Amino acid sequence: MADQPGIKRKKVAIIVFVAVQLLVAGLLWVVFSGTGDREGRIKVTLAVANAGKIQDAVASYYEERNTLPADNNALRLQNKQANPSLTVFEEQGTLSYTVNVANGVITLTFSENQEPVSGKTLIFVPRISSKKLDWSCDTGSVEAIYRSPQCGGPQT
Repeated sequence: MADQPGIKRKKVAIIVFVAVQLLVAGLLWVVFSGTGDREGRIKVTLAVANAGKIQDAVASYYEERNTLPADNNALRLQNKQANPSLTVFEEQGTLSYTVNVANGVITLTFSENQEPVSGKTLIFVPRISSKKLDWSCDTGSVEAIYRSPQCGGPQT
């Protein structure tokens, strides 16, 4: 049991490393994929990067309970360490979009002032494979032109 803090730190370091790599890849995709739709691509890329925190909360919930969270409220339940899987801050996202979790599926809905993606959704669907979650983000109403390649957008 004495090794748990070290293991936890390694897991956190790996998660942070992966998140940074995804953000950098997304931003590079935005920069080098043309200028016509850059504003929408930037908004979607930042939302996808922030969705990683919510995906981590869903994964933690699943790992501990062996079931997907029914809704945002389920993610507020305490885990074995007496911490909620999802904090109110993470749930709120930003003023750019709202977050809704339903049976593990994460839906980000862009606010009305977020042209060209106003009112559009990005949907992150978990797929369980070998007791691990894989995420798909190629559904929702955000047009493919604004999505990064990992979310069904155009390949550069």
